[in-house]
Amino acid sequence: MSLKRILGVMLASRMAGRGRRRGSLGNAALLGGLGSRGLRGKAGVAALGYMAYKAYNDHQARQRASGSTAHAGASTGTASKASASSGLSGIFDQIAGALGGEAQSSETPDPRHAEAAERMSDDRALLLIRGMIAAAHADGTLSMDERQRISGQLDEAEATADERRLISTEIENPKPLDTLLTQINDHDTAIEFYLASRAAVDSETEANRAYLTLLRHRLDITEEEAREAEELAP
Repeated sequence: MSLKRILGVMLASRMAGRGRRRGSLGNAALLGGLGSRGLRGKAGVAALGYMAYKAYNDHQARQRASGSTAHAGASTGTASKASASSGLSGIFDQIAGALGGEAQSSETPDPRHAEAAERMSDDRALLLIRGMIAAAHADGTLSMDERQRISGQLDEAEATADERRLISTEIENPKPLDTLLTQINDHDTAIEFYLASRAAVDSETEANRAYLTLLRHRLDITEEEAREAEELAP
């Protein structure tokens, strides 16, 4: 089971649009270099950026490939699947300026970023996914429309049946924050958890701002680190 594909899509699409504002963890600023200062110098943060970057590029490649076969797909019954995920495709299109332009034309991911992503375990990826889901519930419950968009993410990530059941269970029964925090044993993981959570929500709502403030204090994220997280996941 590779939950990293799902995490990458959730990051790149800002959890199917719950992050709402343009931009993504796959942008060129994040993919600068592991030797950079601050959060950009963290291998785990670079791994998240690479996952998002790869998810977006994979999406673009599929879009180009399907463009020449769209009519054939409609005749074989795949048109219904395409229409079901069209909302998610639109979300990816919204971040084309951040990724398709700047990142692809002027930035190439450092090979060390791919290595960092490869080293990340599925257990850690699942923890970050659970963090994103917990953040998404901060302003109440997920609407049916939001659940359908997240389901579209699983199509995008080519999730297996087991992965779909797992994510569905997590969405229906989100883990309490206190439970998730017991699995965070070092500051690097805390930063990754905060950054992933920040990418999953729109910080312009009062409930989400309150949640992010609570999360920052519980994780001992400094004000400087929080400001940089805002830059990476605007």
